[in-house]
Amino acid sequence: MPDPIEYKKISEKAVKVIGAKAICSMSPPRRGLLNNALDWLIVKRGSAESVTEDEILGQYEQIVDHVLPTGSHEHLLDEQVQ
Repeated sequence: MPDPIEYKKISEKAVKVIGAKAICSMSPPRRGLLNNALDWLIVKRGSAESVTEDEILGQYEQIVDHVLPTGSHEHLLDEQVQ
């Protein structure tokens, strides 16, 4: 897990790229997956500054369009996210 400073930086980048409204409208399981994806990007790249806007947007789109597109299976993730 990235340190809090790196997480804050990537979170600010995500809000800039995706938008606060879009992130806030995500269900808790989707937000949890996005947080995990952002953590993974930091680890993969070594720092939040190294993560590109396209990578952040790509992770968001994967979650919304492919992993949980309808939200019908989100209840399966409830225990993991809490």
